[in-house]
Amino acid sequence: MTTSKAPRRRDALALLAGALLLPAVRPAADAQTLPVVRVAYIPYEFSAQVLYAQEMDFFRKAGIAVELQPIPYSPSIAQAVAAGSIDIGISTTTTLAIAHSKGIPFTIVAPAAEYRGAPYSNGSGFLMVGKQTTIHTGAEMNGKVVGAPGLSSLGEYGVRAWVDANGGDAGTLKFIELPIAEMAAAFATGRIDAAFVAPPYIDDCLKVARQLTPNEFDAVAPDFLVTAWFTTDTWAKAHRDLVAGFNNAVRNASVWAAKNPAACAPILAKAFKTDLADIAKSPRVQFANRLTPAVLQPIVTVTARYAKFPNFAAEALIYTPGR
Repeated sequence: MTTSKAPRRRDALALLAGALLLPAVRPAADAQTLPVVRVAYIPYEFSAQVLYAQEMDFFRKAGIAVELQPIPYSPSIAQAVAAGSIDIGISTTTTLAIAHSKGIPFTIVAPAAEYRGAPYSNGSGFLMVGKQTTIHTGAEMNGKVVGAPGLSSLGEYGVRAWVDANGGDAGTLKFIELPIAEMAAAFATGRIDAAFVAPPYIDDCLKVARQLTPNEFDAVAPDFLVTAWFTTDTWAKAHRDLVAGFNNAVRNASVWAAKNPAACAPILAKAFKTDLADIAKSPRVQFANRLTPAVLQPIVTVTARYAKFPNFAAEALIYTPGR
């Protein structure tokens, strides 16, 4: 368990350490003649593009074979990518903004989950509070213990932004880093008062918690990129064909998922070992179809505010072939 009483920046040197990796999902044997790309994903739905792309054969059609590696937290994936044990990983855009502020040469190669507020559906996640609490406002969040699926990530900074925008003082919050799969148990035991919860664990948490706000991230912006696929500048420049193939496959997966939400549920249930009926009831995560400075700048700005570094132009995070 890791706790945080105030925003902090992770040690830049820690990002260069190797990560402890879980067993990989290797490409099928008939794909071994294709170049292999080692891809790390967080085992939550906002990483599901790669699961869909693997299931629907989009990677092979794009000319690559992908070895999937589940790793629980964005900073751990950043460590693995920096160390070269993973080629492409997913991260919250907050983690990538912090890395850039420390001079770590990451570059975003494809968009992932997108937050879009009302009137659009929101499958990105919700700020919830335990049913044992009487919290209804930002001010009533003061001093509370909050579960986050990653410290110094959107799971922390999104909550801070909402509390500050709704009459509270985010500086009084205490954050505990927990996998989203453990949030329901933490609510049930009173270990946490509030948490950011994402699919496919929303229904589990609703048994012991209630939704405080359906649009927590509106405090950041009405439309922005929550997560993104990234690599190092060096790897991207040396493997432009592989970057293009990966980008093509995950974008095709995004289009397929938007058109086939019912077909997504069995893939998610199998990958996450969760109940199919619960997943089928949950809203599906939306994936962005564009990677532009406009969808990145809001999260860079809010991260700079809470991680306490100078704001910068989001364009610096985006991979551009030939640059």
